[in-house]
Amino acid sequence: MDHYYLFVVTTLLIVLTPGADTVLVTKNTLIQGKGVGFKTVVGVCAGITIHITIAVLGLSAIIANSVLLFQIIKYAGAAFLILMGIFTLFSKKSNLTSDITISEKKTKGSYFLQGMFSNVLNPKAIIFFMSFLPQFIVPGEHTLLQMIIIGITPVLLTFIWLFFYVNLINYMRVWFNKPSFLSAFQRLTGFMLITLGMKLAFEKR
Repeated sequence: MDHYYLFVVTTLLIVLTPGADTVLVTKNTLIQGKGVGFKTVVGVCAGITIHITIAVLGLSAIIANSVLLFQIIKYAGAAFLILMGIFTLFSKKSNLTSDITISEKKTKGSYFLQGMFSNVLNPKAIIFFMSFLPQFIVPGEHTLLQMIIIGITPVLLTFIWLFFYVNLINYMRVWFNKPSFLSAFQRLTGFMLITLGMKLAFEKR
């Protein structure tokens, strides 16, 4: 497979670029702990896997070329980010180092879905995987194997980076164990999510 190293470097740069996924992982880890952070990371990786599967099956080209489907995904993604931002702004403040309550334990699955939907409902990811992945596949040379390698690479790089990032954020939690910081942080992440959602909604293809 030609230029695989270039694919890895380019993908890594994209993975390291902060976006809605990073905001969600930061918020969930800093407020709820690394267990919730890891669930969000797994959700993000699941979303990337779905995008890659769709790209490999050729469905992303259909979605990208359909104005209606593209707009539906775009506005659904924008609405999701805005709602997440609103919920964050008005969520109950709690101590960062307090134990997770029983009700929080019951809703841990929602953090996986947050990570997954923040990625799946990103129309930019559809365009990216549709246009980026095929450039590194050599026709006729074990195409299926190439697709598997190319597909797994972004998932692994994302998981490795966010795994390290979650541990870093969790370590920093003890430095910010103040209600004033938590309140300011939740307002900041809430506004960031709303801003990202509005930017996505008004962005042209």
